[in-house]
Amino acid sequence: MFEKFSSWVQTVAESKTFDEAITNFIATKYGQYALIFIFFMFIIIYLRVLFGPKGFFREKQWDEWNKEAKATRDAEKAARNAEAKIQAEKKSQQ
Repeated sequence: MFEKFSSWVQTVAESKTFDEAITNFIATKYGQYALIFIFFMFIIIYLRVLFGPKGFFREKQWDEWNKEAKATRDAEKAARNAEAKIQAEKKSQQ
């Protein structure tokens, strides 16, 4: 595997222009993997812009659900902290 990579590096080094180097890279298996990766990253970023936080097509109901869930988590955390304080006071009194 390392031999293939080193031969690709040598081919790129022998290329006369940047365009040749890119063309030679895309012609390899690793170049095709890089193109696939870039393509899927473009799709992921595109969907995040459209439907992610503050996205153009994000429904407001999702934000309301997130606020409710956060409020519930905060209340549960406060209850656990209060319970821990009560337990600590009981132990210190004994």
